[in-house]
Amino acid sequence: MMLGNLDHGKVQEVCDETVEGNRPLITEVLELEVSHIPSSIDHWKRKVTIAWGGTLFTLTALTYSCRNCMPISAVAMAQEFDWDKSETGLVLSSFYWGYITTQILSGFLSDRYGGDQVITLTAIVWGLLTIIYPFCAYTFEDKSSQLTFLVINRIIFGMVTGFHYPALTSISASKVEKENRSFFYTAVGSGTVAGNIISGSIGSYLLDRYGWHSSFYMFGAIATFWAIAMRIVLMKKRCLHPCTRVTSTRTDVPTTKRTWTLLIKHKSFWALAVGYFCGSYSWHLILSWLPTFFEENFPGEKGWIFNVLPWTFMVFIEFVSGFIADKLIQKGVSTTTTRKLLQTITCLSNVAAFIFVGRTQCYLTALILVTYALTLHGFGSAGWNANPQDLVPTHAGAVYGVMNSFGAIPGFFSVYISGYILEYFGSWNAVFSLASAILFVGWAVFTVFGTGKQIL
Repeated sequence: MMLGNLDHGKVQEVCDETVEGNRPLITEVLELEVSHIPSSIDHWKRKVTIAWGGTLFTLTALTYSCRNCMPISAVAMAQEFDWDKSETGLVLSSFYWGYITTQILSGFLSDRYGGDQVITLTAIVWGLLTIIYPFCAYTFEDKSSQLTFLVINRIIFGMVTGFHYPALTSISASKVEKENRSFFYTAVGSGTVAGNIISGSIGSYLLDRYGWHSSFYMFGAIATFWAIAMRIVLMKKRCLHPCTRVTSTRTDVPTTKRTWTLLIKHKSFWALAVGYFCGSYSWHLILSWLPTFFEENFPGEKGWIFNVLPWTFMVFIEFVSGFIADKLIQKGVSTTTTRKLLQTITCLSNVAAFIFVGRTQCYLTALILVTYALTLHGFGSAGWNANPQDLVPTHAGAVYGVMNSFGAIPGFFSVYISGYILEYFGSWNAVFSLASAILFVGWAVFTVFGTGKQIL
C-alpha cells in the first residue's frame, strides 16, 4: 500500500543511477555468461588430438605404402608378363583415372558426415583391394585381358583412395584449433613420406626376398586391420556402423551453392588450382617413375637405397613445416606471405634439381639431386597443401577435393606421357625438363595471384 505513494520519477532515477554505477560489473557478468555458451564447432581436446594425429599419420603412411606397391613392383611385373614401357605406364597411370573422380565427392561427404567416418570406411575397402591385386594379375593368361583386369582394379583402387586427403583436410579444419591446424595437417600429412620410406625399404626387401606379390599382401592386410581398429577404438563403433550427418547451429556458414558461386569468381581459388595442378605433375612423375629411373640408369645399385634415402629427410621437413608456418603467423607474418614463402622454397628447389637430374650419368649425383628436391619439397605441405583451410574453413574438405582433382589430372597423363617419351625417344632428360618447366609456371601463378586470406 505504501508503494502507491512513491514518486515514480524518483524510483526511475534511482534505478538508472544504480544500473549506471554497476555497469562494469553487469558487463563482466554478461561476458562471462556468453563465454560459457558452448560453441557449435566441437574441437578436439589435446589428448584426443594427439591420439587421432598418431593414428591418422599411420593410416596416411599405409595409404602410400599400398599405392607404392605397384611402382616398386613395376619392373618385376613387366619382366614377368612381358610389358613394354607404354603398357607399364598404362597400368601405373590408371590409378589416377579413378583417383580424380572421387575428390569432390569425398570433400562433400566429409564436410557433411564427418571426415573420420569417410576416411576409415574407405580405408577398409582400399586395403582389401590391395590384397587381391596379385590374384587379378593371374586371372587371365592373355596379355590384353590381364592388362584390362589390372587397370580396372587400379581404377577402383584409385577411386577409393581418393577419399583420403579431402577427408583429412575436413578433419583438420573442423576438429583442430585454428592456431594448431598447420602443424596438425603437415604432421599427419608427413605420413605420405613415411609411407614412401616404408614401402621403399620393407617393400624392396620383400620384393627381393619373396617376390612382388608379398608387399601387396602385407601392406593391404595391415591397412585393413588398422582402419577397423580406428573405428572400434577411437570412434567406439562397429567397423561398418552407418554414418551420421554432422549438423551445425551456426548461421554464418554460407550455403554450398553460394560458396561455389563465390569461389569460382575468385582469382586466388584458381591460382591454387593451377599451382597444384602444375606441382602435381612433377610429384606423380617422381612417385611413379623414380624406381624405374634408377634401375635403368644405374643397374646393380641397391633398390632400398634409392627407394628410401630421397624420402628420408623429407619426413622431418614436412613434419616441422607446419610448426614453422604456425610460428610465423603467430609472430605477425601474414598467412599469405607464409604460404608463398614455403611454396617458393619447394618449387624453385625442385625446378633446379629436375633440370640437372636427367642429364647426369653419375649415380651419386643423381641420388643427391633427387634427395635435395624431395627434402625441400616437404615445405610445400604448409604451402598450397594447407591453403584450402585458409580460404574456406567451413568447406575445406570440398575445396581440397576440387584442388586435388586438378592435381590428379596430371597424375594419369604425366605418367603415361612419360612412359610414351621413354618408349619412343628414350630420354629421361626430356621427361624431367618438361616437369621442371610446368612446375615453374605453377609457382609463378600461385605467387602472383594466390592468397592466405579467408574468402568465405
